Amino acid sequence: MRKQVVEFIKNSGARIAYDPFAGQGHLLHAAEQIDEIEQTLGLDIDESLPWPTNDSLLFIPHVDDAIIITNPPYLSSYSASRKKIGDNVERYFSHSIYDDVYMIALDKMLQAQANVVAIIPETFINSAYRRKDLLHSITILEENPFDDTDAPVLVACFDSKQKDLHQVAVYSGDQYVNSLGNLNDLRLIPDKSVRIDFNNRAGWLGVRCVDTTNPQEMIRFDFKENIPYDWQKGIKVSSRLLTLIDLDIPQSHRQTFIDACNGILSDLRQQTADLILSPFKGNMKNGRRRRRLDFLTCRAIIEEAYKQAAVPQKTRQYEQLRLF
Repeated sequence: MRKQVVEFIKNSGARIAYDPFAGQGHLLHAAEQIDEIEQTLGLDIDESLPWPTNDSLLFIPHVDDAIIITNPPYLSSYSASRKKIGDNVERYFSHSIYDDVYMIALDKMLQAQANVVAIIPETFINSAYRRKDLLHSITILEENPFDDTDAPVLVACFDSKQKDLHQVAVYSGDQYVNSLGNLNDLRLIPDKSVRIDFNNRAGWLGVRCVDTTNPQEMIRFDFKENIPYDWQKGIKVSSRLLTLIDLDIPQSHRQTFIDACNGILSDLRQQTADLILSPFKGNMKNGRRRRRLDFLTCRAIIEEAYKQAAVPQKTRQYEQLRLF
């Protein structure tokens, strides 16, 4: 466990490590190494495991002097539907505002205990989970602690004390990055001031929207001919890893515009330690987490670059835009 997570567990005053999704008990065994933890308690829905049986996505009993330390299940409603998983999963979503069972699990855990340590998908940072104001800290784990999945994860520590998100610390490994509130403040929001057509095979601007495993081939904007890819065959309406964009910029301004886009992207990545870009499975060869540029942030970067590159006013379009 990272030092700030261990410190949070110690400062909770809890004597019992409690895992309502205990599985093989790996996290409880790890918690036993903390001097302040005197006892462990696990629950699980699987009757073959050596724990009391409980469906913790429906209810978690309260335990005095306990802190929850767990890795809850991850499964989106979309994945459940696509994989044709039956009614046992659908009943969890039927009365929930969330689209992933780990968020349902978080709500149940916070109803049961004040202090919760949960290993959950890193996409949580950019999610609409409603109780982020009960967080104490978030720790990004670039080295995945699990052998059976390559999903990027973080450790969310909740103390159930309502607070402004500027008081929630965000770490990458052991390194403090910023507050969650400040990271949110750094997000770029598009204003729809420029007509932009994504996934247009007639476009001239290519965007690699996902880091590759090669640190030399990261997210970038460029002329389409400078990005090795079969644009005519590969680009579809649903494309998200690479896109071809058509927008009205004179030839004489295009290089300046591209440079501005990449400069804005670089500054954003540096200022936020990449954390407002969605994580992508696996790491680069240098150990750094791969990231994905979503189309809304891409649009906002283009709009800002449009201003910085001083594109002539007559080329600007103020029309209703497609949103992706």
